[in-house]
Amino acid sequence: MNFLQRAFNYVIRKPTKSLLLAVTFFVIGNLVILGLGISQAADNAKILTRKKMRAVVSYEVDYNKYWNYIDSLEDADAQNEAYKNYPKVDKETAINIAKDERVRTFNYMTNNTVYGIDIEHNPLGNEDNRNNTYTDENGNETEYKEPAFMVYANLFPSMIELEEGTFEIKDGRWYTQEDIDSAKRVVCITEEVADTNSLHLGDTITISQISPSQKKELIDDGMSEDDINLELEIVGIYSTKEDVDPNSDSFKWMSPYESPKNRLMMPLTTYAEYSFEVTAELRKLHPDWYGGELDEEQLRQDLETPSKVVYLLDDPLNVDAFVEDNQSKCSEYTRLNANNESFKKMARPLDTMSFFASIVVWIVVLNAVVIISLVTALTLKTREFEIGVLLSIGVSKLKIVAQLFVELIVLAFIGFGFASISGSLMAGRVGELVLDYQTTSDQQYESEDDSSYVWTSSTDYFTTVTQDQLLSEYHVSVSPLLILEIFVLGTGVVLIAIVIPSFMIMRLNPKQILLEQN
Repeated sequence: MNFLQRAFNYVIRKPTKSLLLAVTFFVIGNLVILGLGISQAADNAKILTRKKMRAVVSYEVDYNKYWNYIDSLEDADAQNEAYKNYPKVDKETAINIAKDERVRTFNYMTNNTVYGIDIEHNPLGNEDNRNNTYTDENGNETEYKEPAFMVYANLFPSMIELEEGTFEIKDGRWYTQEDIDSAKRVVCITEEVADTNSLHLGDTITISQISPSQKKELIDDGMSEDDINLELEIVGIYSTKEDVDPNSDSFKWMSPYESPKNRLMMPLTTYAEYSFEVTAELRKLHPDWYGGELDEEQLRQDLETPSKVVYLLDDPLNVDAFVEDNQSKCSEYTRLNANNESFKKMARPLDTMSFFASIVVWIVVLNAVVIISLVTALTLKTREFEIGVLLSIGVSKLKIVAQLFVELIVLAFIGFGFASISGSLMAGRVGELVLDYQTTSDQQYESEDDSSYVWTSSTDYFTTVTQDQLLSEYHVSVSPLLILEIFVLGTGVVLIAIVIPSFMIMRLNPKQILLEQN
């Protein structure tokens, strides 16, 4: 009779002991299923939400860290020195980071509002709600003309919007690297601006940083129209999928330049050169407006330096690894921002649940090992005669240990099999109850005032995700893979639990056992 048959016979011959052990494995299985199910559901919810988010990372100034450093300085001279060394993104670092194979493209871009000299903006539809007049100090009502266009100036011809298909060239071309290198005065406009002004490829438009009221004063002071205005040739007409939301709270007061339809796309070098020329002329006319001598090289560098550089990655799930791998390339007060702070804050209930669920699983597994080991060790005392007979007829100690293992694994599979059924029925409801409790508990400790320095730009490439959207992805279910994990874990528990009895069996001597029984 081989050890497998002896194991099955023993399980059948001892129904009470077998039932108790099967029930033990059943309880253990249910607890482990619930623990692993909750933990996996929390992790899956974060992964699914991440996949729906834009795979972007921004290289930017760490304002929070920098201003905290400024606040820590008590000496006024030290503060002034720190202000002079205001941190900036570094062009060489930005390009070096962009060489990472996970980067699809990136925006090294600045933006600024400008006035249209000979072109009209695309109307938003809220003009009746806006009042562009004000009363001056003399009581005269004066019309205020606000900038109608937003310039987006990029240092490279590739863009996130082009890569994702948000922008599509309808006529002509995008500006090239040659246009950028030579600071060529070219521009790409939207279909809407082209239609509003009946513009075509090869036509020119004129824009200015200077408001009409200030422009008159500067001309009177000696500046020319050429010094103030920037004339650009239209080389491309594009469409954009972005638009304003007429149902938003801010739409009523929205300015024309806030509309994606009123964006002008051009080389960064072109716009920086124009800005430099305007600034240089202003310094000549009004040196009292500026302090110190003009550092042309520094000014050009500042004008070509964006507030942040945004990278589009190949996969949202690569964001964290990308930040970890490239953060060391950043200087002290700059950072790679993946919008993780807000995401981690929203995911805090899931992280807490996953943490405690994992602890529960490990506690249950350790207790299972201890309990099964003790039960097996204690029952060996009642089976010494059986073991002695087996040893005396030449059955190896290894086969006896294998018999004990098979006895336990059979009962474990029976218990885990029923646990898989009951756990599948309970997992969803228990998971929802745990989530509701954790979310309510977490809200009690929610900070009402997170004091940090935050800077926002007109273009936010991060996907906005609410906690409700994140938690809606949380679903506890028992998959075949999870059931397989339970059985593998159960096999491991039985293997470890059989270690202590194995040492006891290895010490047994068949002659001594049989003499003691007589």
